[in-house]
Amino acid sequence: MSKPRNQSWLGLFVMTALAAGGLMAQIPGKIRVLYVSDSAVTAGTVSASSNFSYDQRGVMVENAAQKIIDAWRRNPRYEVTYMTGWDALAKFPETPEALKAYDVVILSDVDSDSIVLYPPARSTRAPMGPNRLKSIRDYVWQGGALAMIGGYATFVGRHNAGNWHRTPVEEALPVDCLSVDDDRAETPEGVTVEVKDAKHPIMRGIEWSPGPIFNGYNRVTPKSAGQVLATFKETGDPLVVVWTFGKGRALAFTSDIAPHWGAGFQDWKYYEQFWNQALDWLGSR
Repeated sequence: MSKPRNQSWLGLFVMTALAAGGLMAQIPGKIRVLYVSDSAVTAGTVSASSNFSYDQRGVMVENAAQKIIDAWRRNPRYEVTYMTGWDALAKFPETPEALKAYDVVILSDVDSDSIVLYPPARSTRAPMGPNRLKSIRDYVWQGGALAMIGGYATFVGRHNAGNWHRTPVEEALPVDCLSVDDDRAETPEGVTVEVKDAKHPIMRGIEWSPGPIFNGYNRVTPKSAGQVLATFKETGDPLVVVWTFGKGRALAFTSDIAPHWGAGFQDWKYYEQFWNQALDWLGSR
């Protein structure tokens, strides 16, 4: 689906100049991203002196993906909206039309319940509202883009915390979740990357040997139409899988964009380039 892009004055100037010279070229506009989760609240020490008196100290809100989000926000190519996992319950867009405010939706360590359910004020109604998992699927089919990034609450996750198996969102992904209660592969010894398609726009121009070391990932099964761009050398399990779904695109990245699985990845010199190229591929349709 073709979407209007916001053009800067510089971009419009360049386009006009090229047109005047008979060499018209397309100058891409911003890619609008909705990044959901990788958020956590850490509560510090709680002390109580009686049944009626207590004190809690050191409450902190963390965003494990702050490094890449800050990098994207410094890049004029991207416009990033960030939403915590707990805010998604009330604030995640409800319809495919509302999701079209974004070119790419990224789900990272956010469980399906936080999106399919609604806050208490609406959960006592019947019906509660649109099925937002179906809305994500339809948004991609109609020309949007989706990335799911691995973690304890994506794909199946830790003790099925993600619960994305057999959901409408899984239909839009290039991989199938496993029929298990826990799909994690914890690899404290580290696993490395084997590139399957170095010429794909997401992968090219990056030196993958030596590449990043990962501390774990989610196990998935690529769909027959999915294109596997990279696997783990030690296990053969997929790391990066992409495909076209209807008019849209989707990417599955089975390890983490942040620690602990992605601790070595986050410090890798090509980390930012990889994610920039992933956004460019997803958002350029």
